[in-house]
Amino acid sequence: MRPCRGEAVAERERQPNRLLRAARAGLSQSALAEQINAEIYRSTGRVAAVTSKSVSDWERGWYSWPSADVRSALRRILGAATDAELGFFRQRVRRTESRPRDVISLRDSTAGRESVQVGAIEALQVPAGRSFAGVEVVAHHCTAENAGTEWLVVEPGGDLVESLRRLDRRSIVVAVDRERNYYISDGRRFAGRVDRRTGPQPLPSANLIDDLTVGIIWAVTNTDTALLADDAQLEASQARLAHYEERHTSEATLSEVPNLNTVSGRWLGSRFCARHVTRHLDRLTGTPLFWSREQRGEDAASWLIWTHKFEYLRSTSRWFVGMRRGFCVPESEIAASPRYERVILLLAMALIEAFGIRVEVSAQPDLSDIEGFVLGDDVIVADWLRASGLWYVGVGAPPSRKAMYREIAAHLAAEAVSTQSTPAARLEAIADYLNVPWQWFRRRCEELALAGVDDIAHPRSRLLSTRGLNTAVRYVAYIDSLEGDDLARR
Repeated sequence: MRPCRGEAVAERERQPNRLLRAARAGLSQSALAEQINAEIYRSTGRVAAVTSKSVSDWERGWYSWPSADVRSALRRILGAATDAELGFFRQRVRRTESRPRDVISLRDSTAGRESVQVGAIEALQVPAGRSFAGVEVVAHHCTAENAGTEWLVVEPGGDLVESLRRLDRRSIVVAVDRERNYYISDGRRFAGRVDRRTGPQPLPSANLIDDLTVGIIWAVTNTDTALLADDAQLEASQARLAHYEERHTSEATLSEVPNLNTVSGRWLGSRFCARHVTRHLDRLTGTPLFWSREQRGEDAASWLIWTHKFEYLRSTSRWFVGMRRGFCVPESEIAASPRYERVILLLAMALIEAFGIRVEVSAQPDLSDIEGFVLGDDVIVADWLRASGLWYVGVGAPPSRKAMYREIAAHLAAEAVSTQSTPAARLEAIADYLNVPWQWFRRRCEELALAGVDDIAHPRSRLLSTRGLNTAVRYVAYIDSLEGDDLARR
């Protein structure tokens, strides 16, 4: 396959561009490429990366319509009045080819499919979840050439970039190499790179479409879409409910925010609970246990991308040394979760370990209904996930309840899935329990750590960040050589 340097031409339709070859006359392909780059920089101030291979592909007829900057530079250099004098033409595209195809699932976009035509546009469905509604994105297909072990090169056409810039829809670039490996890039980020640097665009080979990248896209895109939809209402709701922060004990009902979607309501409850716990940490002494109710990747994605959750981990980890955070993840929830969702759950637990917090996972299903709490010498209750309302918070607990919390703490210390002494061993044990291949997971994190996750999925909401995702990925990648809290605080 050839990289899409402008509009690609199917093999059966390819014709050598003899007009361009004749116009080049005594100039070598390399010399012409250098002149094109210089002319584009002179006229636009942008750095281009046209190569002799680009010129060769045009002359051999692989690409019939380079970008506007390139065509303009060629006309000036070779003294042509029109693009047609240089043998360039736009392909006639049938109307049916420009329409998105039937919507297919992102999970199935690379499995058992016939070759997707270069330049094709199709609709991909990012899967839904229990609270996630699912999101449809527009996928633009092109080919990529390997440029070493860590990078590929994609050369975008002008029409592709203009389509990616549209603000009324989410888009992704799907690139395919010669071995029919599929790679993905966030459309908006891809277009932004083209604005800064014309010509061939780099694409990390770590962006391979698999359960890791699908999980990241699934978590970020669903959450981002939901929070953006309620952005103004969330702002108003926070102001309307602010009076609860003056109380040691409070409970907010869903009827107080009837128009918020499920994800937005959870964000509001999570933020309030985080602030409640932080306000009362001085009541605790010793090494506390934080009990969390996340059981699936959809729940745990909040740790990875909600900005306030990252800051909450940072602030609480500085209060205590040797903190513990417990989870209940029954086997039934694992069986009901696709692997990309289990990967997100594992990443969230890696992020918590990155802050020097010991993760302990119980498999006992009867602990699923226990509310969120923090147990030290005293107790802080903060419950928002799967609660009957937005949240329930309190300080202190009856002796019987406190005794139950202590039993849970003892159970985790003795019988957790992850009783190992080192973070790497604990995460490997958790991965085995979640049925996520540990060696594959580590290798993919090592690959992705070099490039980061932002090129895969980048949130637009002011309430989200990829900092947690990047920290978790890099922590797993370097877990043998870095202490968790050292990495998380960088």
